[in-house]
Amino acid sequence: MRRTALICGVVAAAATAALVVSLRSLGKADVHGFLGPGTMLADINVALEVLLVVGLTFGMGLVRKGRVEAHRTNQTIWVSVNAALVALIMVGSIRTFKIAHWADLANMGNLTIVVHAVIGTLTFAAGLWLVLQMNNILPGRMHVRGWKTMMRWTLVGYWAVALLGIATYRAWYAE
Repeated sequence: MRRTALICGVVAAAATAALVVSLRSLGKADVHGFLGPGTMLADINVALEVLLVVGLTFGMGLVRKGRVEAHRTNQTIWVSVNAALVALIMVGSIRTFKIAHWADLANMGNLTIVVHAVIGTLTFAAGLWLVLQMNNILPGRMHVRGWKTMMRWTLVGYWAVALLGIATYRAWYAE
């Protein structure tokens, strides 16, 4: 079953990457989006991130019902989608964001973006670690002992990042 989870994760990441790359290659990434003032790529990113946290939360319900293999596959898919979004959208976006002085963090939009990036990086790393552990890719000596607690906090992190992502969208496009 781990193989199924990994295959599904790779397919989900590839589909997400294909969507992003095709939007860019067709010149549609920067056209007006469907959520409001943002670009199409930003709107798709926000929509997929919201779907992602709903999907991860659904996965929590699966494991609570004892459906461990379904949970493993579900979480692997969503963390893989997130990895594609981080690699192809978020890294490039945050690279364009610059803070000249610490005082710039007094601006709520700037502070939100920085907090989003920090919590997002930690959550991404934790989610990836957990997926690698649950699919037995990490060596046993690297497994986290309190993995259930880590899973819970990582889900909280994903929700925080999604909400901060919506706030970041607003800071970049609506103000």
